[in-house]
Amino acid sequence: MKSAFAFFILASALCLSPATAHKISPGIYTQVPYNNNPHKFCRLGMPHHGWVPLVSRLGTWTPISQYYNPQWTRTFERVCAAGGRPAGGGGKYKPRDPAAAL
Repeated sequence: MKSAFAFFILASALCLSPATAHKISPGIYTQVPYNNNPHKFCRLGMPHHGWVPLVSRLGTWTPISQYYNPQWTRTFERVCAAGGRPAGGGGKYKPRDPAAAL
C-alpha cells in the first residue's frame, strides 16, 4: 500500500512539474473594444464614452464631454503606450535576450 502511494506521488510530481516550470508572462495583451482590434481602439478612442486619443502612441487621451465614462481609459493608456515602443528597441525597452531582437 505504501509503495502504491509513493508511486502515485512520484507520478503526479513528474506530470505536474513541466506544466509549472514554464510560466507564460501575461504581457500586454488585454481585451479591447472594437471587436478586439487594438489598432482601431488606439486610433479612435471611445467617442461614445466621451473621450478620444491625443497621442495614441503615448497613451494620452482627452475628454470630449462633460460626462465621460472612464471605463476603458486605463486599458487605453496601457495597451496603446505599449504598442508605441520600439520592437528591437533602444534605451530602456531593449530586450535582454539578443535573439529576441531578430
